[in-house]
Amino acid sequence: MDTTHSTENSNIQLNSEERGCQFNTEKYLSIHAYPTMIPALNFIIENLIRIVNENKTRLGHDRALEFGGGPSLLGSFLLAQKIKSIVFADYISHNLTDVENWVKEKPNAHNWSDLFDRVIQEYQKQTDDMSVKRSDWEKQLREAIKHGGLFECDVNANDGPVLNGEPKHYDVVLSSMFLERACTTHIIYKHTIKRLYELLKEDGLIILISDLDQTYYIENEHRHPILSLNRTVVIEALRDAGFEDIHDESQNQELDKVADGNAVMIITAFKPKSSI
Repeated sequence: MDTTHSTENSNIQLNSEERGCQFNTEKYLSIHAYPTMIPALNFIIENLIRIVNENKTRLGHDRALEFGGGPSLLGSFLLAQKIKSIVFADYISHNLTDVENWVKEKPNAHNWSDLFDRVIQEYQKQTDDMSVKRSDWEKQLREAIKHGGLFECDVNANDGPVLNGEPKHYDVVLSSMFLERACTTHIIYKHTIKRLYELLKEDGLIILISDLDQTYYIENEHRHPILSLNRTVVIEALRDAGFEDIHDESQNQELDKVADGNAVMIITAFKPKSSI
């Protein structure tokens, strides 16, 4: 599939165009793409690698969905080493343009070397596999995204191609710090979790990375509201959707001037196999 963007219709509850105008992709990447600047990134990297390694015999290898990837390639960089095709979706078009630039190796593409090297370093530490090379992993990531494609998504759209895609299509769904930004109410949040559940194959894995107890973040001098989540709300949403085998890890973080969340959580759950 070509990496030309497909677009879901927006809904008045979430004005993606306005949010896109306020979001500065370049500024975001200058801050959030370096582990030395964002302590939570190390926690996320360590746990993503652990999760993939612990479940490597259980995971399917055909298709993954990164839902709300933003401009970040962290999650897909790791998933692409296990999964052939990645559908990469976000609700801001210029985030997808930045990803597309990297996939097509354009001169103006963001340089992910620092973050990717940190992922490789942690992978080697956890697996003792010193043979892995960043260039090989980058090649696999480009191929996986080219195969899956880039899509705009909107949790409020009823006719978009991502959430209304083929049921039981994906082996893995990953969403990182997106649903609390895109969903305006807990009802929409829970409904979106159920829609993601339908997209997973039986015994498929969902990975959610969430800020906890956060109500806002400041980006490009704009204060953006966040749907406040806690561990109980997230687990309840997963259970209500039908997920089981739920596991979570969290790390406290200090309050800062741009956000008021007090922790980051990574949680996994599986869609059960049908009983015969």
